[in-house]
Amino acid sequence: MKRIIFLSLVVLMPIMMLAQISKGDEYYNTGQYDLAKDYYLKALSGITTQAEKAQVNYKLGFCYKILGDFDKAEMYFGVAVQNYVKGVIKPDVLLFYADALRMNGRYEDAIDIYKQYLQVSPQDHRATSGLASCTVVPKWISRPTRYKVINVSKFNTMQLDFSPVWASKDYRSIYFTSSREGSMGSRDNYKSGQKFTDIFEVTQDRKGSWSEPLPLAGGINTAEDEGASTVSLKGTDMFFTRCKAGKKVDEPCKIFYSAKKGNAWGDAVVVTIPGFENYEIGYPALSNDDKFLYFSAEAPEGYGGMDLYVAERTGGSGYSFGRPINLGPIINTLGDEVFPTVREDGTLYFASDGHQGMGGLDIYKAVKDDKGKFTAIENLRYPINSSFDDFGIIFSGKEETGYFSSNRKGGKGSDDLYSFSLPPLVVTLNGVVRDTTDLEKIILIKDAKITLVNDAGVVAELVSSATGSFTYKLEPNQNYEVKAMVNKDYFSNSAKFTTFNVEYDTVINVVINLARIPRIIVLPNIEYDYDKATLRPESTVALDGLVKTLTDNPNITIELRAHTDFRGNDDYNQELSLARAKSCVDYLIEKGIKPDRLTAKGLGESEPRVITKELAASYPAFKEGDVLTEPYINKLTNKKNIEDAHQLNRRTEFSVISTDYGADGETKDGVTKDGVVPKGQQGSAIIKDSNTGDF
Repeated sequence: MKRIIFLSLVVLMPIMMLAQISKGDEYYNTGQYDLAKDYYLKALSGITTQAEKAQVNYKLGFCYKILGDFDKAEMYFGVAVQNYVKGVIKPDVLLFYADALRMNGRYEDAIDIYKQYLQVSPQDHRATSGLASCTVVPKWISRPTRYKVINVSKFNTMQLDFSPVWASKDYRSIYFTSSREGSMGSRDNYKSGQKFTDIFEVTQDRKGSWSEPLPLAGGINTAEDEGASTVSLKGTDMFFTRCKAGKKVDEPCKIFYSAKKGNAWGDAVVVTIPGFENYEIGYPALSNDDKFLYFSAEAPEGYGGMDLYVAERTGGSGYSFGRPINLGPIINTLGDEVFPTVREDGTLYFASDGHQGMGGLDIYKAVKDDKGKFTAIENLRYPINSSFDDFGIIFSGKEETGYFSSNRKGGKGSDDLYSFSLPPLVVTLNGVVRDTTDLEKIILIKDAKITLVNDAGVVAELVSSATGSFTYKLEPNQNYEVKAMVNKDYFSNSAKFTTFNVEYDTVINVVINLARIPRIIVLPNIEYDYDKATLRPESTVALDGLVKTLTDNPNITIELRAHTDFRGNDDYNQELSLARAKSCVDYLIEKGIKPDRLTAKGLGESEPRVITKELAASYPAFKEGDVLTEPYINKLTNKKNIEDAHQLNRRTEFSVISTDYGADGETKDGVTKDGVVPKGQQGSAIIKDSNTGDF
């Protein structure tokens, strides 16, 4: 008898297993994944073949992927991959397995699986995007944005709580979707595994405390799924998503409209979107002027999955729309683009699992160009985005605060509401002023006058401390220049920097070196070819430095002094050196230096170069104190040393001849006291030769 019973069980077990798989497939094919998984789980113990194990685990992984349990999705997809049989399950099991690994933060493991899948489907954008994400996301996590994210426990339950929307202009009332106890849809939603959702409201009092969430009064909430809503500026019109689902119901979700009457909402009517009557649509979002409705839809002409569309409001009913326009490939992908939100400034925010992101749905923003086209999108990165689903963001007007939804780990339930805020960016200028007249004995300068200027003008006037230091709190997105000066015996100096594109709290360190004004300063690398007055291209670097010195020190006038080597007769060399000095003056005038601050002087071969300690270090053939006279050079035998000596003599210097330019407020040489060169005289100069006068 026992033998007969045992044999009967052996026969019945495969039959029961096949029946459970068949029933699971019935629910799976109609999108009732919560029911489907239960039957697949029952069938697992009776599976004996590799092909069946691959099939059932693949479908279990997909069920848990849709239900948002990514730990189990990873587990079952992993088993399906281990038992993969070609032709039994699709190769996309590798893609789904890699996605699950990525969502669980296992980026290195996901990279290996993405690469395996790309060998089979090298053109699949989902895999290439996922692979790229696994490389960049760890960097985002290690260097998060400055947003602070907090789970709003007051709003959340163990059930679904998501998709917030402002219900009032003062940002003191929020509508959101929830499957918590008290919702009218108390039965199970076999697609989501949760109770059916309703729209709830919370309000904030003057002390900042939020009320207990209450379901909306009126005709919006029903026994079906309601959620993902948007409200007009006046708070009197609402568009929301409603979905009917059940064991024998499989209707696409639709957008509904309701008008507020007093304190209650009127009966909802379905919104007909031209051309989308038989397609899944939802996630409505009104534009900031209420004239356009953004929404998601899954239609054959789309790019794949749910795409974002926009339709213009028409007629007088409040819920009539023209034919929608797909937002195009910049926004839409092979994945899903859902939960659009339009900020007060017109910026579009949405969630997507098709763009490069951290895993699951990430939140992105898109800004229109001057032609009204979206040209690029930006991932909001960690910590607003996570490796799980992040979606449905709203902002408190122009402020960088608001709320969004996420099913990340550490929450109170499945989908939770989170608040976010962006602390003020702290950018600090730390500076020090030094006397570098003698580089071997640098001195910190006390009581130097510091002027800080941005694009709007002077923002601060400071004085350096006993240690030569100064500090100031800077504004973001500004161009700055800081200038330091002591007195007429010192050159002033400045430094420029910017706080544009500074994303994190930052200290900008600036060292400003000042030097006493010497008698003569040699301009380095001002070089000419033999017997030429034309500047070599490399000479402009030093002259640009002189432009900065003259700009930083508008009170000084200078004399440009040019020298030649001894080759050629004295008169010719005198003429050549003056031409060389004039070349430098002309360059400075082209750069905007006032002509009457410049004097050209030609010295010919009359002042041979004296070798300094610094020059001796660069030219070992010469010793400190050597004077490169004609007799000295004629004694040299090495051709290179001879040419070096000639080149050192062919130099240009400048000396400061006045430190009170413009002090009397009078015009000089045709330049007005406000520094403007009269029309018709721009670029002209009076070039003076100290030996022969004007020419």
